[in-house]
Amino acid sequence: MPPSVADGNIPPVPHYPAKSLPCGSVTFRHIARFLSLYAALVLTGFALAFFSRYTAAQIFGLGMIFPGGGFLAHADFSSLQGILHCGLAVFSLAGFVFSLFIWFATGNVLAPPVFWLFTALAAAGMRHGHLHDSALPATLYCAAILYGSGLLYAVILWLYGLRARRRQNAYLGMLTTAALDRIFAAPSSPACPALDARGAEQMRFLLDRALQPVHDFNGFEWLDQFQTAAVRYQINFTGYALSMAQATYLPAFSGYMHQAQQRLIEKLTDHRVWKYWALENLWGNLQNNTDPVARENIMFTGFGATQMVLYHAATGRIDFTEKGSFALTYPSGDTLPYDLDALISALDKEAAASPFHLIACEPNWIYPLCNSIGAAALKAQAPALWTKREENFRTMLENEFIDLRGRLVPCRSRYTGLALPAIGGVMAQALPCFFLNASLPDIAQRQWLRLRQDITDGTRLKHTNFWRIDTGNYRFSRAAAYSATALAAQELGDSHVAALCFEALEQECPPAKNAVRFYRPAASVWAHATEFLARSTRKNSLRGLIATKKATGVSPYISQAAYPNILVAGAHSDGENLEAVLFPGGNAGQQTITVSGLNPDKAYLCRGGKEEKILANKDGDAMIQLTLNGRIELELRPAA
Repeated sequence: MPPSVADGNIPPVPHYPAKSLPCGSVTFRHIARFLSLYAALVLTGFALAFFSRYTAAQIFGLGMIFPGGGFLAHADFSSLQGILHCGLAVFSLAGFVFSLFIWFATGNVLAPPVFWLFTALAAAGMRHGHLHDSALPATLYCAAILYGSGLLYAVILWLYGLRARRRQNAYLGMLTTAALDRIFAAPSSPACPALDARGAEQMRFLLDRALQPVHDFNGFEWLDQFQTAAVRYQINFTGYALSMAQATYLPAFSGYMHQAQQRLIEKLTDHRVWKYWALENLWGNLQNNTDPVARENIMFTGFGATQMVLYHAATGRIDFTEKGSFALTYPSGDTLPYDLDALISALDKEAAASPFHLIACEPNWIYPLCNSIGAAALKAQAPALWTKREENFRTMLENEFIDLRGRLVPCRSRYTGLALPAIGGVMAQALPCFFLNASLPDIAQRQWLRLRQDITDGTRLKHTNFWRIDTGNYRFSRAAAYSATALAAQELGDSHVAALCFEALEQECPPAKNAVRFYRPAASVWAHATEFLARSTRKNSLRGLIATKKATGVSPYISQAAYPNILVAGAHSDGENLEAVLFPGGNAGQQTITVSGLNPDKAYLCRGGKEEKILANKDGDAMIQLTLNGRIELELRPAA
């Protein structure tokens, strides 16, 4: 019988809180402070333009009113020089918009003000005589058009948002328990699920990258280290995917699965992965501190901490709780001796220091997605700290990072309070639902119900709402969008939408034909990892892993299997018996696996192509010879 809201497995769906203003009180204070500073700048510019006796100072004043305003001092449409100045004004405004993009993309807070100052000085340095009589009125008209249009757009969005919030709450009010049960009625997982042949190949795509030496990155995509294609995200999500596969399919297999997850975490310590912070901290926080954990930077600390807690929960190991076990090493050999608890302490400290109670990623930019990932780590590793932070996290998410229409704000500026418009399409709204289900499941469910209306008409996907750009490598592909949406659907139990996303992925981004190894052309490594994470996720899988206080290993278990000759696709144990599914990954033929956790010196009956008796040694280990020509189901039980 499927779980229901009534039985407590699915929390009640909260309505959106009543809200009349377009933003929360904290955001309002930041925006008001920013606009006050800007108003002072504009008034200073007007004062210079109207009252200064020096032409250069007057032009500089015009340039302070808005980017490129100084070039209007000599602009007209009756001379070539005047037309060029008009062009320079437009070019300066466009350049300023680009500098805002640089600020967002790299955290470089200096780019917009430096560019603005440069345009004002460049205009003031031009010696073309006194200002045209029309210069001041033209600047006023342009400023009025720019800021008036912005204000009108904000008012329209505000009124539309109020209406949309009322409609969303009306929709939530109509949802009965039975309707929710139909939406979130994912079927129960088989008792001992195993990957099929393709699933084993998809996992191999990730294992090939994870099992290479720690300082090798063959197969990863090195494009940029500031935005979504950064190698650290490929590492993180590959780790998440393998941990989820471990928990779902392979709880009774250690071997190369444990090694792969451990190496991925160790890859995060490579200086090439975290050296980006030296630049971001310098031009974003104006601090010359290269330590990526010391301040903010939840995209490193939070993501890495979650990777560790999932690894621990899925395997029963606690490798990264040892002091100094996550040592960040400089090329000089100097190290920053961190560990999981140190990362958790950093997250707690930065949350306490932030007026938004959410932590910035790139300097200044606060992403709800990144914070939902960090919250999962905090809840898993430090429940007491999470209990202390939970209410503030919930309140800030509701009031400051969910707009009137009910959408998660992609990111908000900690300095100005301003938010970017909704970018990223469906994925930016879906992926937080996956991680929020571990920390705030009621909000995760509500946000998913809202998103569900945008992406499906009930039977089909609205494909145009899925971003056409793969955020993992910036190529044209919807692989990342479909995979991330399927992931959230799987975690929340919406098997219908998950199936639609997987079907769309197969149709639009099919695997390469006649390739030696499985891969989807144009799809990023991140998209491949997210897809496998989705295919390994069951309803509330992440929530269950995060809630695991201290995982313990299972026995008996497969402790050794040669990679890639043996692809272990399933391994489960009930304490006495072992069931496993194996595929050949290399040349077919004789292979050997080692089973551990057996009763010492006891006999076991082994079935795997043939039936034979094996004897555990005094350490509880036994080696099993297998003829691996195709899929094999292995069973190991105590002999009668």
